[in-house]
Amino acid sequence: MRLHEILLVEARIADELENISRLKNSLEQRGLLHEKGARKKLTDEFVLRAVGSVLHDYYSAAENIFKEIAKVVDGRLPTGTEWHKDLLRQMKLTINGIRPAVLRKSTFEKLDEYRRFRHLVRNIYGFNLLPDRVAELLEALPDLDRALREDLQTFLATAKRMAVEDLEA
Repeated sequence: MRLHEILLVEARIADELENISRLKNSLEQRGLLHEKGARKKLTDEFVLRAVGSVLHDYYSAAENIFKEIAKVVDGRLPTGTEWHKDLLRQMKLTINGIRPAVLRKSTFEKLDEYRRFRHLVRNIYGFNLLPDRVAELLEALPDLDRALREDLQTFLATAKRMAVEDLEA
């Protein structure tokens, strides 16, 4: 692993984290994040569909980060019909001599729920979304976001240290 590759990935991660912040800010500005009345707002079909779209985009931004890591660091982006699932699984693995795990198991499990939800959003009409399920994901988003950011920070710090050690060897 070369330092310039890690620095490139770090810049791309920062860019996607900005997109994630924008998505969260959109929810916060409408009183849908950290608000007690958010669940009630999801009874409005338009709001439900909009929140579903934001949750879809949140996972897509996270997946964009994982694609960069897979391409630049791992040298392999999964293929096949289940590549989205395989990519997320790849991020919880330590690849000896290449990189540390990107995600803790607990973060992986949380993100997998959002991956499955994104798949659902892509394959049904928005009016078929279940308000209670969307509310659960919405309420879990702040904890997921915190965990994802912590994991990425830990990954980058460890990957940089490994790259510097490779230079010095």
